[in-house]
Amino acid sequence: MTLSGKDRGKIKSVLKTRKVDLKLGKKGLSSNFLEEAKKVISVDKMIKVSLDADKRKRKEQTQAFAQTLGLSHISTVGRTASFCLVDEF
Repeated sequence: MTLSGKDRGKIKSVLKTRKVDLKLGKKGLSSNFLEEAKKVISVDKMIKVSLDADKRKRKEQTQAFAQTLGLSHISTVGRTASFCLVDEF
């Protein structure tokens, strides 16, 4: 299931004012990071993550994170990426 433009806009407006839930560290997408992300997602159905400073790495991390947890990538602004569970909206 994909999100409509209207749904994506609603989610973006909520995530815009939300503080970053997790910051990706030196170890990258470690099992501990993914477990913490799952906890946040189970509560809120969405997550905001701070990524690596390198632009190429950010793109790879965004794709890997979304695929690993089955999330939909909503937006990326600078080093911050937002995701949500598609089935919930």
